[in-house]
Amino acid sequence: MNIQLSVSLLASDRPAALERCLDSLKPLLMQVPSELIVIVTGTDARVREIASKYTNQIIPFTWCNDFSAARNIGLKAAKGEWFLYLDDDEWFDDVEEIRDFFLTGEYKDYGTAFYKVRNYLNWDGIRYFDFYAFRMSKITAAVRFQNPIHEELVPRIGSAKFFESYVHHYGYVLSEKKAESGKTSRNIPILLQNIRKKPNYIKNYLQLIQEYYVKDDFDKAEEYCRKARKMCRQKKGTDNYVQWLQVYWAYIQCEKSDTETAKYEITSILEKEKPCELVRLCLYSKLLLLCTKLETHEETLGYGRKFENLLAYVEDNPYLWIEQSYGDINEGKIKNTEKLSMNRLRCAEAALHLGNIEETIYFLQLLPWGDEAWLQKYYSLFDSWKMQYPDIFKPAIENLSFDNAYLLFQKAILNPNMEKQEKQTNLLYCMKQTISPFLRLQIIKEAIMEDMDLTDYTEIINLDNWKQYMQQLIEDTPLSGLTEIENAAKKLKNTALPYSFWMEKYLLEKKLIRSHLAGEELMSALSGYAECILSYYRGIYREELFQKNKWNLLPDDCKFALLTSDALNYMAKQRLPESVKALRHALPFYPALTGAVHEVIRYLKNRINNPASNAGEEFQRIAEQMKSTLAALIRQQQYKEAVSVMEQLCRLLPEDLELLRLRQELLLKLNGF
Repeated sequence: MNIQLSVSLLASDRPAALERCLDSLKPLLMQVPSELIVIVTGTDARVREIASKYTNQIIPFTWCNDFSAARNIGLKAAKGEWFLYLDDDEWFDDVEEIRDFFLTGEYKDYGTAFYKVRNYLNWDGIRYFDFYAFRMSKITAAVRFQNPIHEELVPRIGSAKFFESYVHHYGYVLSEKKAESGKTSRNIPILLQNIRKKPNYIKNYLQLIQEYYVKDDFDKAEEYCRKARKMCRQKKGTDNYVQWLQVYWAYIQCEKSDTETAKYEITSILEKEKPCELVRLCLYSKLLLLCTKLETHEETLGYGRKFENLLAYVEDNPYLWIEQSYGDINEGKIKNTEKLSMNRLRCAEAALHLGNIEETIYFLQLLPWGDEAWLQKYYSLFDSWKMQYPDIFKPAIENLSFDNAYLLFQKAILNPNMEKQEKQTNLLYCMKQTISPFLRLQIIKEAIMEDMDLTDYTEIINLDNWKQYMQQLIEDTPLSGLTEIENAAKKLKNTALPYSFWMEKYLLEKKLIRSHLAGEELMSALSGYAECILSYYRGIYREELFQKNKWNLLPDDCKFALLTSDALNYMAKQRLPESVKALRHALPFYPALTGAVHEVIRYLKNRINNPASNAGEEFQRIAEQMKSTLAALIRQQQYKEAVSVMEQLCRLLPEDLELLRLRQELLLKLNGF
């Protein structure tokens, strides 16, 4: 049986990544007559151990800053009809399509093949761009790798097969800034050395431009971009390079120059160089961004329309994606959901600025309404548009017919004729459809304002999320507008007590923090708060946990309530110093109530220093008589005697407001007013 396929990969010191890579290749290696060759470039013994489970062909390679040299070792050892290569930090999602290519004999009709590399832009696996990578070739005596960095197979033989199969690759995750910087520091000297050896080899210039661009050294990137563009004008057969350089020249100008200059440079390329469709798409996208910054809304819309019309044309002629792609200028990058949608959002906002409802609808309907995981982060932006441009945004939303929770919610609340029961049904449907915390909060708020039963919502939302929503809702609601939330919390007690509790808790906290309560009113509010919390936790925890030696097992707000309850009991028994001490112990467990607790402590200290607050009825009766005597002395203009009585009373009744008024009246009289 002939070996149809040789699979070769470079393995550095990444044992976990290597195992994942090899595991993804296993179905291909098991079903296609094939061999696996692992070139070990690192020193980790675990790499060799893992590789040896899959193949006996393990070749050590002393790293010499030359990827092609390492790849050519694998190519030289290959005994198959075809050669496939990849890196140890890549792994196939599915190899079925490539497997069938060989098992059906289709491989005999082609000389080269491309599969996709899916480059992720962050670690969540949501944002990425795909591009076709030339990674497979029929083996001939002439086939070899060239270039020390970003190596490539040459020559390309016969017709090409394009697979939809792809490998996952996280090597471009932008958060890995340190790793990227390390690669750049390694690559630049190698490329500069290679340029000295091969000064007319344009691809080295392209790679060097990209390295300087990644490093944010835009002056150097521009210098080599200018040199490469000049070289391309002097050589034939460089169309792909020219196109790539046109795009990167635009990228560099956007980073290096002021907005107007960058715009001029890009429009010059469009007018004078007549670039291909994919390049024009990239340039329109950049111009759209620049015009947004310049707030030239008509131009933003103009370039937005040009981009969309050209994109539709390329989609109708998909061969252009393949013919004109080069490096990272490809279908995956241009159609990247994030970049594409940001362009459309900018155009929609420009249309809103201009009061153009048709263009607003056009660009809004191009957004990925079915991909809420991506779109949800812009719901708050849409709400700001609704407030800023109500006459345009509202009818625009009503013209969109997607089954998206945000759109359905807006239509429900914007329809004044909708019956309450129908609105309740629509809101519940939206709640079930959305994963957006922002939108869920808006739905709950609307339900509360419309006096709807919240029970069904509590069956959809888990308690942790409910707590977050209620805390945010109550925080954002002014004190004067809390009545509806209070009523909703009371109604919910009978059907969803834990959900009702968190509403009540945050309501009481807001009043304690924001209502500027004082004196007995403050004490009463604090007592109600502690009682609310202890009632809830006593209902869900065993009583033994409330013994002091078990308090460490309780939530902090429960410990705060227990100590506050102790303080209130001490207060009732006139043991005010102990009450202050208990409150001070409580505060670290719930710092959010620092202001309210400090005010209570201040109130208690005044009571401690005020004999009248701890005195009996006889003292109070005598004090009232003395105040009456003082008032009479002031009326009779016996100011000297009044001063003597005033001094005694101020020491005895420092908190008495009636005495405070009499004191001011006496001072005015003494000064002739």
